[in-house]
Amino acid sequence: MRSATTSEKRSIVRDLFGAEDKLPSFSTYFKLYDSLTTPQYTTVQIYPSALNLHDDIRRLALELRANPHTTREEFKDRVFPQKFADPETAVDQERAINVAVQLMLMIDCSDKDRHCEDYEVGGFRPVRWEGSERFTDFVRKAFPNEVHDQGKVRTAMKEKNALKCWKMKKRAHIKFLPTDNLAEHMLYDPHDGIVRIFRQTAFLKAHLRLSADLPINYGITESLQMGTLPPQLLLETLHSLQCILFPPVDEKSSRFLENLVQNAQPGFDPDCLLYEGYPRSVPENFEYYYWGNRLAKLHYVVTNPRPSHRIGQWIQRHSSDRNALFVAILSLVLSAFFGFLSVVLGLFQVWLAYQSWRAQMNTPPVA
Repeated sequence: MRSATTSEKRSIVRDLFGAEDKLPSFSTYFKLYDSLTTPQYTTVQIYPSALNLHDDIRRLALELRANPHTTREEFKDRVFPQKFADPETAVDQERAINVAVQLMLMIDCSDKDRHCEDYEVGGFRPVRWEGSERFTDFVRKAFPNEVHDQGKVRTAMKEKNALKCWKMKKRAHIKFLPTDNLAEHMLYDPHDGIVRIFRQTAFLKAHLRLSADLPINYGITESLQMGTLPPQLLLETLHSLQCILFPPVDEKSSRFLENLVQNAQPGFDPDCLLYEGYPRSVPENFEYYYWGNRLAKLHYVVTNPRPSHRIGQWIQRHSSDRNALFVAILSLVLSAFFGFLSVVLGLFQVWLAYQSWRAQMNTPPVA
């Protein structure tokens, strides 16, 4: 498929986001769009491609919006009623569905296919939209809103100044990696010390405008029927970017974000630098539910930073409560052992002194 024209881009932004007047803000979005729809090499295909025109993307996205309860297999049969014997065509159709979901809602519904079965990062496992799974259930699986410890989340929110980007880098040596998969937002990889940050802020703002009149606790099913995601999820994501990680009132944070936009590869969305306020009001005492666990995890990492050198990291890895008990018991055993050695050494010294005294007593006097 050729690159989209300005007219086609305007139609996409209008139909999917209701933001035709904001087209210039979607530059980073259309970089992703082009990478997904424009092949890097030409192949000879016997059967028609599943995506021939840019209208095909809109058609699939609007059909999914109209039927969010559909399973993947039902959706595929509906949008691709013509069957072909070529197995490559089936693969092409599956890829077209993945692309439509990614461009519509920024969810990678084939992420699991690119990793091994037991792959996990920071408690997160990639998801896949299964053939017999309803789309609403897939989205619910991608964005669980169960907080393990709301107290820790509230503490993190109260101490959010510690979570400014530059402080996280300085204190915990954290690096930031942009992602186009919303399910990975604020995901911390302890092995590499990387936090993934969702970079498509123009997308977030457009969807928040779509749901501006909806209750903030609007559910997943009802939101999908409007072609958007739950307002709470969208607001948490934008709030975490503009209020916690990169607050505009903090000069260091603003400079840090500018460097990420200009120098990071892949780059952050320049729209991140546009602080236009929130398209909807933020409730008083706003709390996190979708990203609460990840926020609390980042707070713990910053307030308990791992040492930068290897020896310190080894000590930290082995400083659990179980290991502390083991060390205490080992210390007690060693103390008893060395105490016993001290007694033996004392007795040996007494015996040597006694032998020396006997030798002196048995020595005949010199005439």
